[in-house]
Amino acid sequence: MEVLLHFLFQLFKIAILASIYSFLLILIISIIKILKPSEFLKKITVEKKKYWFAFGFIISIVLLFFSFTYWGNHGLGDGPKIPIGYWKTIENTNWDEYGYLNEPKTNAGINIETTKFKVENSILCGNLDSSFYVFQNSYFVLDLKTEVLAEFRTENHFNEYAQNNDLPTSNELLSFSENYKNHWGGIRFFLLP
Repeated sequence: MEVLLHFLFQLFKIAILASIYSFLLILIISIIKILKPSEFLKKITVEKKKYWFAFGFIISIVLLFFSFTYWGNHGLGDGPKIPIGYWKTIENTNWDEYGYLNEPKTNAGINIETTKFKVENSILCGNLDSSFYVFQNSYFVLDLKTEVLAEFRTENHFNEYAQNNDLPTSNELLSFSENYKNHWGGIRFFLLP
């Protein structure tokens, strides 16, 4: 049910955005027509309503497709996602505190689960914490480009490594909801579906 409601909200948001963007496009075309007149531009400015609807329809299709791409898919309903680079996402279920990454696996061969993480310079740093698994180590650093994973038994070992490699330390790591808000919030929330 949450997925359906979120999808309907997304369709409504896409319709509003497409309407605004098509209005702005016609406004830009009107300004261009003044600076460089042509028959085609004159036709668009004379039949504004028709072209506003046509541009709006095309833009809404583009925005809908974008919302299902890697860069635009933030999850529907109770399955939020954060793209972290190199086609990887940290996902969550039911907005609980745990985020998970399916690949690569930890040294113990299980999925990475974390409650605090941060991506900086294409490197994911986080704690290993799960409601289901018991991890051998407490923290990890994952190079997203090379998929090299380093695990650390204690917070001190992790912080020492982070300081030596100019990475965020344990007190700079953020929760899933904070990372989600930082990535999808702000101007991106208002300009994209």
